[in-house]
Order: sequence, then C-alpha cells, then structure tokens
Amino acid sequence: MPTQFLAFDLGASSGRAILGTFHDGKLELEETHRFENGPIDVNGGLFWNLLGLFQELKTGLRKTLERGADLAGLAIDTWGVDFALTDASGAFLGFPRCYRDPRLADIQPHVHATLIPAAELYAHAGIQFMDFNSIYQLAAMRRAGEPALDAAAGLLFMPDALTCLFSGTAAAEYTIASTSSLLNARTRAWDEELIRRAGLPRRIFPDLVQPGTRAGSLRAAIRAELNCPAIPVWFVAGHDTACAVAAVPATAEPGWAYLSSGTWSLLGVETAEPCLTPEALRLNFTNEGGVGGRIRLLKNIMGLWLVQESRATWKRQGEAYSFAELQAEAEAVEPFRSLIAPNDNRFLTPGDMPARIQAFCRETGQPVPETPGQVIRCAQESLALRYRQTVEELETLTGQPINRLHLVGGGSKDTFLNQLTANALQRPVIAGPTEATAIGNLLCQAIGAGLLPDLDAAREVVRHSFPLLAYDSHDASAWDAAYRRFRAFSR
Repeated sequence: MPTQFLAFDLGASSGRAILGTFHDGKLELEETHRFENGPIDVNGGLFWNLLGLFQELKTGLRKTLERGADLAGLAIDTWGVDFALTDASGAFLGFPRCYRDPRLADIQPHVHATLIPAAELYAHAGIQFMDFNSIYQLAAMRRAGEPALDAAAGLLFMPDALTCLFSGTAAAEYTIASTSSLLNARTRAWDEELIRRAGLPRRIFPDLVQPGTRAGSLRAAIRAELNCPAIPVWFVAGHDTACAVAAVPATAEPGWAYLSSGTWSLLGVETAEPCLTPEALRLNFTNEGGVGGRIRLLKNIMGLWLVQESRATWKRQGEAYSFAELQAEAEAVEPFRSLIAPNDNRFLTPGDMPARIQAFCRETGQPVPETPGQVIRCAQESLALRYRQTVEELETLTGQPINRLHLVGGGSKDTFLNQLTANALQRPVIAGPTEATAIGNLLCQAIGAGLLPDLDAAREVVRHSFPLLAYDSHDASAWDAAYRRFRAFSR
C-alpha cells in the first residue's frame, strides 16, 4: 500500500509543503502549499517571523489533509545556523535573528582575538569560518549584553523550534546542530570547552537526536484546530543541505561530489570521519553532520544569491526582469569579460548587488559589466570557476579523484549554469532532482518509520523516481585560460 509523509521545506526566501507518496519502490511528489519567507528589518536588525512560519506550516498541513492524505508523519528542514531562545516555560524570547544581520560584520575577529583562536576553534568544530555561524551570533549577543541570553533556558535551531511547536519536544537534531561551530566534529556531541570559552550558559543546549528520530505526535491543540489524528512528527536532517545530500542519486561507486545549488551553493563530498588537517583549515572547509553517520566535507559558496539579489535591485529601480530574460541576455554577451570572487564578503548582505559586482571588477582592473546580461554572465561564470577550484581543493584534502558531479536542488533547473559548470570542471555533471531538500526530508522520515532500511536504499528510490540530465564539458582551453585569471583573486 502507498505510504505518505509530509515534508515542510523552508528556505530563506520561500517555503513549501510537499506531500510524498512511496509506492512500488518509487516516490511521487505533490506540492500542497507554497508561501514567501524572508527576513524582516526592525530598526536595522534582521529577524525571522517564527510564528508566521508556524502558521503557514499549519496551513500547509490543513491543505494536505483536505486532499485526503493519510500521513505517516511530517517533518521540517530549514537553512542552518539560526536559532530561537526559550525561557524556563518553553516560551520564545523574541524573534530569532537572520544570519544576514549586519551586527555580525566584525564579530569573527572579536571572537578569535578574545575568546577562541581560529585554529583552536577549527580543531574542535571543523566548521568553515563564516560570520553568521551560531557561535558568532551568540558571541554578538553576549558582547551587546542582550538580556535574552541570560534569561534563556533553551536554544532551538529553526527546524527544531518549529518541530517543538508541532510536537512539544525540545531537542537539537544533529545535522542542524553541526552548523553551529559548537559541536565537536570528532565526538559529534556538544563541545563543553567551546561552550565554556565562549562564555555561554551550558543549560541552553538541549539533548542531541539523530535524523529519523520520532519527536512525538501532533499537539492536542493542533489536532483540535485542524480536526486531524495524532500524526507522527519526525526529526529529519534539519539542515536543508543535509536533506539535499541525502537525496543525491549516487551509487556506491566512489569518485563523486555533490553540489546543492540554490541561494547558496554547497559543494562537497561524503566522508566517514571529519577532515581537520592544517590544509582543511587553510582552505576553510566545513565538516557538517550528514545522514547515516556520514560527514559532509564541503564549502559554502555564495550561489544564486548573486543573481537573485541583482534581480531584486533592478526591480527596485523599476526594471522587472524575469529569470528567463536575464538568462537570455547572459547567453548573448561576450564570455569571460569580467570575473568576481563569489565569496567576497561584500556580496553577503542584501543591497545593490550589480553595483558591488561592478566595484569588484573595477578594483581588480577588469572591464566593468554594464548591462544586466554582462552582470549575470559575470556572476555565473565566476560561480562555475569557483566550483572547479573547490573540486580541486577537495581532491587535495581527500587524496581521491572526483570524476563526476551530482548537482541537485533548485539550481539544477538552470541549464545554462549547469553547462558552464561542466565546462569549468571538465567533468560530467548530472543534474537532478530539483526538489532534493524535500525528497531528503521524506527519505529520512521513511527510514525512521522503517519503510526504508538505510541511506543507500533511499538513494536507489531517488534514481528510480526522478529524471536526471547529464552535461558533458566543452571548450577546455578557453576555460583553462579563464581559470588562470580567476585564481589570481579568488581563494
């Protein structure tokens, strides 16, 4: 008989409710609700509307049940690092901050100079240094003397906070907790020394649970509100990238890397143990938790945020370009005219992205992109070259060749960027599935419920259920020349 689960997949710009039906070794998807998400500016600070998101999820559950779904469970995944604080009664102490909050711009040097040197922090946590890591957000609260931190009795990462609202169970799911830089990469438990040296109260860090753990059932109040049964609520891989990697349709044959392509690009490999070498520190790679006891050795790359924020800037200026229009203009302009380093900090926060791209090119002595097509092509070619650089770094770290790239997520629909990526890497690229994060969420629920035995079986379901598109590489000499230029200012 078919078995159905509901995945709530929340990104930094939108959220969806996806109904998954497992039947005869295949998985079918149906979107039942979609809604906008985004940080809210309050006096210059950026916050998430946690309770508004909860209401949207309840709407998604109601719509799904109205379609006659018989749910064996529901679960939530979101972006990483952000969290809410709760008091002793479990009530939330204000709204959680957004990782793009401007107060974090100078927090890394403060933490490394006064609390924990960078090399020591990496030796414990093995997480890529990014201003928005949870440890830096908490340090910013401590530096500002925010009373909420002293009043807090608990810390819940975004998916865990929403899971708690549905089930009443407060815990920290392993994959999302691993993004915090407060978990020990080797023991995969809270790092007591880091918590102490960061001056954080130990009491706020809840018990850790693994993906596929049952959180409980729907709260009685939600059951009464929606007139529904006691549906199981699951902890899945709460970090959306961990879900996406779980849905990579790879076989057991070695030699593959993954790229989860969306607002962020997350490029890496699966390993059995963390890589905490001096070279991994120098290259600033992250060791995050994965499904099935695996480590996601990866790098965060700015991703399609460069395109999304450029489009938003032009819209504010009165030019409402569609993605298709921008893509057509990008394909028509001269290749390799100018390039940027996608992970330059100037590109992190919301604002006039085309002007920032132009400024980078001006400062590096390159032709300044003037038209929308030139701006977008500059961003896309730079991303593809950054992917190549990251793949080569992964080969250095692991000592293993990478002969193919699995590209999953919303960015897999961008056929032009996919082809640029294959050209830059000079390796085959296999694109799909698009809905990888929601699929990974559903797979984790199925494993937890005993419907699937393990991650390898789950990936076999993906291969049987969704179309994949392969890209071969072209124009090697032109891309080699562009890569030499790119390496001059990208690290």
